[in-house]
Amino acid sequence: MTLVPPATESALGAFVDALVEKRRILSESGLPVRVAWLNHYSIRLAVDDAPEALAEMDVCGVDGQLLKWLLRHPVRTSADLVVPVLLRCDDTIRTVLAIGGPGDRAAALSEAFSGLAERPVAVHCIDGFDGLLRGDALRRAVTEVQPDLLLVGLGAGLQEQVLVEASTAMARGYALTCGGFLDQVLQTGYYPDWAYPLRLNWLVRLVREPRRLWRRYTVQAFSALLRARVWRRFMLGVPGLVMHAQMCLLDGATRDRA
Repeated sequence: MTLVPPATESALGAFVDALVEKRRILSESGLPVRVAWLNHYSIRLAVDDAPEALAEMDVCGVDGQLLKWLLRHPVRTSADLVVPVLLRCDDTIRTVLAIGGPGDRAAALSEAFSGLAERPVAVHCIDGFDGLLRGDALRRAVTEVQPDLLLVGLGAGLQEQVLVEASTAMARGYALTCGGFLDQVLQTGYYPDWAYPLRLNWLVRLVREPRRLWRRYTVQAFSALLRARVWRRFMLGVPGLVMHAQMCLLDGATRDRA
């Protein structure tokens, strides 16, 4: 079994429970629940390149302590925290469509996801590079698979647009952006046991990929501080951000009234 993070925040269980319930309600209307996550790096690209797609998300989660602080948001979640718990909690997830990275790793991802779910899960892949499908071709591929869970792990801005396109061909289930999760889930012990409790996942990633990520946690982190007021103003108009906060409430009755 790989990459099974503990529930490092008490709101995680409440969020997953609310997400399962939201999936159930929307599925009755023939719709999937669409979720995107942003951090201090990806928010710039998503706001600049995909504001319309961001506004269409049912839920917009905050991934990263820095962005959580900048947006004055009450809680963070992330795909790498949510997906393993979701797989265990919702046994309707039997088929996954993964968009992003190499398209030849369906067998490896099927094994990893089956381990997380503790039941067979079939994963289909769409290449995230030259083989990336868009428009009608993407929708036909999604219609053919009809996944219970769609995971889109592409660059920020692009993954939100692709998720919106792909989800229009889904009649149920979950459509989630997932950043680098599709790569991480194939690496046993990607995050050591101490990383989640200490909230040092960012440091683990930086040590693993210093050449690619050093700017994200230095120059781009400083830039995020400068743009915080602009982003707060924009995100106030994104309904999915408020929904994320409401779904993380521990009191289900309070959440239903919010």
